[in-house]
Amino acid sequence: MPRNRKTRFGASITRRDFVNGMAAGAGAALAAGALAAPGGSAPDPLALSLGADWYGYGGVGPYRHSHGNSPEVVEAAHRVRDRRIPAGFDQLDPAEEFDLVIVGGGMAGLGAAFEFSRTRRSGQTCLVMDNHPMIGGEAKENEFLVNGQRLIAPQGANGFFVPEAAADLSEARGDPYYYAALGIPREFAYPRWPEQMKPLKFCRDNYGYLVAGLQRNTSVGHFFGAAGDGSGAWAVDMFEQRLAGAPLPEASRRALLDWFNSGAARRFDSPEQARRALDTMSYEQFLRNELALGEEGIRYADLFLASACGLGSDCVSAYAAWQLPMPGLFGPIPPDARRVSFPGGNSGFVRHFLKRLIPDAIEGGTNFEDLITRPIRSEALDRPGQPVRMRTRATALRVSHDGPAEKAGSVLVIYERNGKYRAVRARAVVMATGSWMNPHVVDDMPPSYREACAKFLHAPFLVANVALTNWRFLYELGITAAIWDREEGGFGFTCNIRNPMHVGGYRPPLDPGQPTVLSFYTPFHSPGLDPAAQVALGRAELLGVSYPQYEARIVRQMTRLFARSGFDPAVDVAGLILNRWGHAYSVPYPGFYGGANGSAPRDTLRKNYGRIAFAHSELDGLQHYGPAADEGRRACQQLANAL
Repeated sequence: MPRNRKTRFGASITRRDFVNGMAAGAGAALAAGALAAPGGSAPDPLALSLGADWYGYGGVGPYRHSHGNSPEVVEAAHRVRDRRIPAGFDQLDPAEEFDLVIVGGGMAGLGAAFEFSRTRRSGQTCLVMDNHPMIGGEAKENEFLVNGQRLIAPQGANGFFVPEAAADLSEARGDPYYYAALGIPREFAYPRWPEQMKPLKFCRDNYGYLVAGLQRNTSVGHFFGAAGDGSGAWAVDMFEQRLAGAPLPEASRRALLDWFNSGAARRFDSPEQARRALDTMSYEQFLRNELALGEEGIRYADLFLASACGLGSDCVSAYAAWQLPMPGLFGPIPPDARRVSFPGGNSGFVRHFLKRLIPDAIEGGTNFEDLITRPIRSEALDRPGQPVRMRTRATALRVSHDGPAEKAGSVLVIYERNGKYRAVRARAVVMATGSWMNPHVVDDMPPSYREACAKFLHAPFLVANVALTNWRFLYELGITAAIWDREEGGFGFTCNIRNPMHVGGYRPPLDPGQPTVLSFYTPFHSPGLDPAAQVALGRAELLGVSYPQYEARIVRQMTRLFARSGFDPAVDVAGLILNRWGHAYSVPYPGFYGGANGSAPRDTLRKNYGRIAFAHSELDGLQHYGPAADEGRRACQQLANAL
C-alpha cells in the first residue's frame, strides 16, 4: 500500500505554483513538436533519470513487463533525441536484408504489415520493429488475478462502434474494411444485471459515459466537493434529472443544460465544407462566439475532449469536435448505436492482426475466444523463414537511403537491441512512428518534412487500472462511473467500471461483491495556458512522479470520493497498474486539417520520398484503430514500386 513520500517538487510547492512557473519559462521550447537541430542535443530542464520505483507493478501474464512506456523505452528515446550514441555506430554492416522494414508496431505498423502480407510476391519478406517489449502500441492490456478471478483491462486505446458491414471490401476503408478483412464478430456476450438488484447501467468502454449522447447508458455520479470541510455531495444521473440534484446556481444549471441539449446548431453538406468553416477556430471559440454558450459547457466538454484528444476545448479544432461528435455540432446519437470494448480494449484488434500475420503468435485456433484470451507467444514473432517477422525491444537509431533518395536502391536501418547495435537493409521502409521521433531517426529527411513534423503537438496520457476485490462502495452510491472536479493534490477527474465482455471461458462476474477493475483515464490539460506549455507540464508530471506517489494520490482520491459509502483501501484494493504514455495524442489544434484553404503538415508527411514512407495514427488527427491502420496501408501502397 502507499508509502509516505514527499512530492517531487517539494512539500511547499503546489502544482499551481509549478504550472505558473512553467508557463512563464517553458513555452514552445518544451513542446512535443519542438525538435532539436539534426545531430544536436535538445535542452531539456525536465530530463531525468527514472528511479527504480518509477515503473511499478505490472500485473500478471505476458503484458506485465510492457505496461505503458517502460523506463527503457523512455530513456532510449531521450538518447536518440539527444544523439547520445557511440561514434561509429553508423558504420555497421547489415546482417539481414528484407524487402520491407516497418518501424513501429502500433495500429499503423500492423496496417502496413497486413497490406504487405496481402499483396506480397512469393519470397518477399517484411520485418516489423518495435521498441516496446510487446507489439501493439497503445492498444495493449493489463491482466490481474484477484481471488482466483482473471481480470483484463485496457492499457490505453479502447472502445468502438460496431461498423456497418462493408458492401464491397475493395472500396471499403477504415473500420468497415478491417472489421470484415480480419473476420471480427458483430455480436458479443455480456453478463446481465440481476433484476433483484438496485437498477444500474454500465458503460461497455472507458469513454462512452463522458459523451453527451451516450451518458444515458451509464449510471454516472457527479461529485461536488464542498470547500473547507472536505465533505461533498453526489448527484446521480444528473442530466436525466435536468440537474435537479446538482448543487449549482440556477444560471450555471441553465448554461450547462443549454450546452448539453444544443444539438446540431450548424449543418454542413460535406466534411470538406465543415473543415473549411470549423478548422479555423477551437471548439471553445465555437461555443462562445457562435452559440453564445458560457464556461459551464466548455469545461464539461473538456472531460471527453481531453480524454479523446489530449487537451481540452481551448486547444481542439471545432472540426475535430464536429467529427467526434460534440454538442452544438451534431444531432443526437442514435439510441441503438452499439459501442463496445474488447476485454483488453483495442488489443483485441492487435490480436486479430497478429493471428493473421503470424499464425503461431497466439496459441490455439482462429476462433474469437482463442484470439482474445490465449497468450501471445513472443518466441513465435521473429522466427527466420516467416514472410512477416516482428522484433520487439528494437529501437531504431538511424534510417537513411543508401545514397541520394531519388537514386538509391535500398534503405539502411540501424537499431539497438539488448544493448547491442545492429543493422538491416531494406528495399523500402515504412516509418510507422510519431513525428516527435522521426526527425531524429530519419537521417536524410528533407527540410519540408522536418518542418511538418515540428508542427505536431503531442499530449501525454495516463491510464491507471485499479483491481478491486469488490465494488460495493459504488453499488451503495448507485453508480458505475464517477466524475469530479480536480482539486489541488487530487488525482484525475473520472473513473468507471465496465460491463465486462464474456468470451468463452473468460467470464468475469458482474456482482458488487466480486472483483472488477476501476479505470482512471487521465489527461493532463491546464485550460487557458499556451498549448505547448500544457503538454510540457503534463509530460513533466507524467515522468516526474514515482509509482508510490501516484499510488498514494489515487488511493487518497478514492477515499475522498468513496469512504462514506464504505470504501476501505486495505480491504478493497488488490493491485494498481500505471500505464504512462508520453506522446499519447496528436492534438488536432485549429488549422491541423488545413484551415479554410491551406494545406496541413500531415499532407506533406503522407507523401513518400524515395523508398521511405510515413504512417502513424497522428496523421488522422482523431486517433482510432481503423484510420490508423489505413495510414499504414496507404504507406505500403506508396512503396509498391520500390518492392
